[in-house]
Amino acid sequence: MTPLQEDDVLATEESAPGSFSPIRTQRTLQIVLGLFWILDAALQYQPYMFGKNFVPTFITANASGQPAPIAWLITTAGHFISPDVAVWNVFFATIQLVIGAGLLYRRTVRPALAVSIVWSLSVWVFGEGLGMILTGTASALTGAPGSVFMYGVLALMAWPRVKDRHAVGTDSGDEATGIASSPAAQGLGGVVTPLVVWSGYWILAAVLFVLPVNRTQTSISSAITGMAPGTPEWYSHFLTRVGHSFSSIGTQSAWVLAIVSLIIGLGPLVVWRPGIFLAAGGLLSALMWITGQGFLGGVLTGSGTDPNTGPLVIVLALAMAPTVLSLSPTWRSPIAALLGRRPAIVLGGGTAILCALILAGTYPVGAQESSSTSMSGMTMSGSSGSSGMSMSGSGTQTEGTASCTKGNNGVARSGLDVTNTPNMVMGRGGIGMNMNGADATAAAGLNATKVDWSYTGPALPAALSQELLAQGNNGPDQIHMAVTGCAAEPTFSQQIGATQYVQATTLAVAPYTTPALAVAAGYVAVSPTNYPVVYYVNPTIVAANAVAKRTLDPQFVDGLVYAETPSGQQVLAAGLYLLPATVDKVPMPYGPLVQWHQRTNVCGPTTPVASSPLLITGVTPCASGTVQRATPYMTMVWQVPVAGGPLAIQPPDIQIVEASIMAEAATG
Repeated sequence: MTPLQEDDVLATEESAPGSFSPIRTQRTLQIVLGLFWILDAALQYQPYMFGKNFVPTFITANASGQPAPIAWLITTAGHFISPDVAVWNVFFATIQLVIGAGLLYRRTVRPALAVSIVWSLSVWVFGEGLGMILTGTASALTGAPGSVFMYGVLALMAWPRVKDRHAVGTDSGDEATGIASSPAAQGLGGVVTPLVVWSGYWILAAVLFVLPVNRTQTSISSAITGMAPGTPEWYSHFLTRVGHSFSSIGTQSAWVLAIVSLIIGLGPLVVWRPGIFLAAGGLLSALMWITGQGFLGGVLTGSGTDPNTGPLVIVLALAMAPTVLSLSPTWRSPIAALLGRRPAIVLGGGTAILCALILAGTYPVGAQESSSTSMSGMTMSGSSGSSGMSMSGSGTQTEGTASCTKGNNGVARSGLDVTNTPNMVMGRGGIGMNMNGADATAAAGLNATKVDWSYTGPALPAALSQELLAQGNNGPDQIHMAVTGCAAEPTFSQQIGATQYVQATTLAVAPYTTPALAVAAGYVAVSPTNYPVVYYVNPTIVAANAVAKRTLDPQFVDGLVYAETPSGQQVLAAGLYLLPATVDKVPMPYGPLVQWHQRTNVCGPTTPVASSPLLITGVTPCASGTVQRATPYMTMVWQVPVAGGPLAIQPPDIQIVEASIMAEAATG
């Protein structure tokens, strides 16, 4: 008998019925837990889990940002599973099904719980990366410390240790009251286990909420709106609206959530009526579940593995609801009982919690903008002596540039450079920003990049310039080409074909002058809509192209890119084609004129949506609940006058917006 159990003072002559809860017995808790395991097994049997994306999505992605030993362990496990992923997935799903079925039958409850505890620990390490807690990016808002961790601790509470509930919590056999009378207190550890788990979860949540990455002005907004891409339209609209409401109060909201979490976590330790704190915890978990955790945790997307953490915390709250309330004036709180018997534990634990909160809350937030953001209102001109930043046509080359090219000044060459390094930079003293993404020489096909391109509109607001430069530099380290090396000059036939391709694509996307028209046609936003440059993709067209192994067909344009100008106008900036995963060889029907690239510094949801391969929740460093995930290979046909012409690879976002302003002015 532990000190907490001994001193949770009970009085049979002064007790009352407890609060209502649908989980009134330990057996009910076992059945509920079993149903969750069966749901997880069903999700594990989905076709997506048998494909080649299972390991990089659900295992090796968890190595990102981890301490070296853990990253090595996760990566090694992923490489071990990859050759026979289908076989392993059957094994994984079957284990979960066996656990769930075992919990539904009384005779097999104990072995099923034993297996579930071991399996939960394994999945928590390899499948959830320890909830990403050690990466500094985890947040309770997005599901930390992870649903499978909650499965494990609930298994401890569901363990059928004591049949007679009246013997729990006392040495004399008096009736148990308070949390000691709840189903959660009947398992291993008695009342200590649910109290420690409840308080530990919410204290951890408080610490995570004030981590530097989680207390920026946009952290909460990004976490919520980042769940919108790929969801049904009504839910996407809801998430976007809710996320935008936090766009300027992220820091304040993080502190409020941390304080509320602390109160919820510590409440049952100090008061004799814990119901209000359990209810508050369940309500907050539900709110986080339907916002930052994507409601059903990807269950309806075809690639989700579980319903996320929120429902499990709600189950914990229901299982901790007292079935009998103490009315005794001699009742002592659990924290007071432990303080009387183990003061060192209480004082040491309290000090550790305080230090963790102070360290997390005072650690400086990383810079949100790059050093280039100091150049607000930047204009681009062909004069290196202008007060703004100019684009150099000096042919500056970086190490690794292919030898088949001589630069970007019209000098004769034997081929076009198709590499992952820039041949043209913009800046002062050789330090600047790549104008057209990777390999500017090939960006516009026939080396049509305008060296003297200049922005002719009004200076951008400082805040807008800073945002675009910080999040959309699209430099050589952020763009990766599908094909590298030297390419022959395009043939006349390829030039004609590329021209017709541009014209046909422009004609095809012309009806979608606004995002509203695009949405009406089935396109959905797949990147944050509170950022000036937004990507839209039509899931139906993407799926049809994948089945037909088709791309670069103007009759089936996968996506659209819109840029918002300072006037609030949404300008159609580009038509977008994605390379289907079903296409093994990169198609280049127009030679080097149309290039395939991917952005590598972007973030996406931990659980990708199979129906929408392009999902961008932000740029690195990734917000909590997201991971760095390169985009699929894509190519654009620009509808605004970027420097690289209609077939430019990936201009910086600031140039996309500036070109959109010029296009807006040209159309009146």
